[in-house]
Amino acid sequence: MSIFKRFLGGKDGDTLKSPTGTSPSGMMPMGQQLQRKFAKGVQYNMKIVIRGDRNVGKSCLFHRLQGQKFKEEYIPTDEIQVASIQWNYKATDDVVKVEVWDVVDKGRPRKKMEGLKLDNAAELMPEEPCLDAEFLDVYKGTHGVILIYDITKQWTYSYIEKELERIPLHIPVLVLGNHRDMGHHRTVSEKKAKYTVENLQRERPEGSGQVRYAESSMRNGFGLRYLHLFFNLPFLQLQRQTLLKQLETNTDDLNTTVQELEVHEDSEEQNYDLFLESLTANRRKQAESLA
Repeated sequence: MSIFKRFLGGKDGDTLKSPTGTSPSGMMPMGQQLQRKFAKGVQYNMKIVIRGDRNVGKSCLFHRLQGQKFKEEYIPTDEIQVASIQWNYKATDDVVKVEVWDVVDKGRPRKKMEGLKLDNAAELMPEEPCLDAEFLDVYKGTHGVILIYDITKQWTYSYIEKELERIPLHIPVLVLGNHRDMGHHRTVSEKKAKYTVENLQRERPEGSGQVRYAESSMRNGFGLRYLHLFFNLPFLQLQRQTLLKQLETNTDDLNTTVQELEVHEDSEEQNYDLFLESLTANRRKQAESLA
C-alpha cells in the first residue's frame, strides 16, 4: 500500500511528505500561483501523458512545459514523474488543472530500507516496486498523449509505430519528432512520419481522437507553441464530455420534475375543496383555543 500512498497523496488530497519534509520521488511541488488559482475551484482536470523510448527528450519536454530551461545533462528517469502546469483555453476563465505525466516504461526498483542496516544486509532486502508503465495503466483517465521520438535515431521511431496501436482510439495523440536542431543528422524523414500519421488518421473510425504530427527542439523551444495549441484538442473533448454529462443530468432532472408535478396534481394537497376544508378546520381550532 505504501507505493499507492506515495503516488496518490495523503489524506484530504494532500501530497505525502517524506520524514525529511520533502516531496516523494515522482511528485513535483505545486507553485504558489497555481495554488492560488486552484483554490478558487477547478472546473476541469486534464491528464496528458508523455511517452517515448529512452533518451528522446521526454523529461526535457516535461520540464519545458513547467517553464524551466533546457538542461544539457542527460539523467535517466527512474520512475513516472507527475506535475501540474498552468494552461488556459484561449481567453476563457475556465480553471483547467493539467497533470503532465513523464512516463517510464521500465523503472529502477529501489531497496526497501527500514532502519539502520550494517554490512551487506541491504543487498538482501526486498525491492520496492516503482511507478512505471508496467505497474500502472497510464492511459486510464488520460485525455491526451504525446509520443516523442528522436529524428536522429530510427529505433526510437519504431517505438512510436508500436505504441500508436496500443493507445485507446478516443484519446487525441501528438507524434512529436524531437531534436529538430540536429536535422543534419536526421535518419527519420518528416515525410515518412507524416505519412504514417495521416494514414492512421484516415483508418480511425469516426468520432476517434485526432492524431497529429509536429517537430520540436527542446534546446531552442521550437514547437512548444504548437504543443500548447494541441492541448486544445483533449480539452475540447473533455469539455464536450462534461457538457454532455451535464445535459444528460439536466434531462433526467427535468423528467423527474415532470413526474413529481403529475403526482402532485392528483394528490389531496392540490384539491381545493379539501384545502378549504382543512383551512376552515384550522381556523375553528384556533378560535376555540383562544376562547
